[in-house]
Order: sequence, then C-alpha cells, then structure tokens
Amino acid sequence: MPAIASLRTSAAQSQDSTNRTANTASHLSGNTQGGKSDLQTNFQDFVAGTFYKEMLKSLNKMHGKPAYFDGGQAEKMFQGQLDQQMAENLARSHGGQFSDGLYQAFLHHQHA
Repeated sequence: MPAIASLRTSAAQSQDSTNRTANTASHLSGNTQGGKSDLQTNFQDFVAGTFYKEMLKSLNKMHGKPAYFDGGQAEKMFQGQLDQQMAENLARSHGGQFSDGLYQAFLHHQHA
C-alpha cells in the first residue's frame, strides 16, 4: 500500500507542477481567459467597478431608513460588502461596455 500512496502523491505533484507551469505561461504571455490582456481586464474591473459601485451607493442613499426595521451599523456594513460584490460581478460580466472605448483611448494616448 505505501508504494501506491507514494505513486498517487507523485502523480498529484506532477499534475500540480504542470498546472502551475501553464498558469505562469499564460500570465507571462499577458493573456487571460477570453483573449483579453491582464491590463485590459484590470482596466475593465477598475472603470466599470467604480461606475457600478457609485451607482449602487447612490441608489442606497436614495432610500430613507425604515422606521422599525433599521438594522443599524451591522446592516450598513453588510450592505457595503454586498454592494462591493455586486459591483465586481457587474464589472466582470458587463464592464466591457463602459471600459472598451476608454481602454482604446488609453492605448492610443500611450502610443502617441
């Protein structure tokens, strides 16, 4: 049994090494999933994330506190975390609509 366990461990380590190598190669080539570069992905996350975060913050300020169901400080903290997560998800899924034009202008400005 020890020989089989060591064989499984060796195979798992080899697979982990292969995965790390592939991830490193992908990172060094500047490509992420979907064919976008790391810079473009980070640009999209920042631009669209900022837009969506501010939009959600404005929506939350628009509503007054309910008279009897106010959660206090804990609700404010949870709402902030929920807004942050929603903004990140929206930025990743729909952020290209906001950031692609700005990213192209950024690249044009860099090359000028």
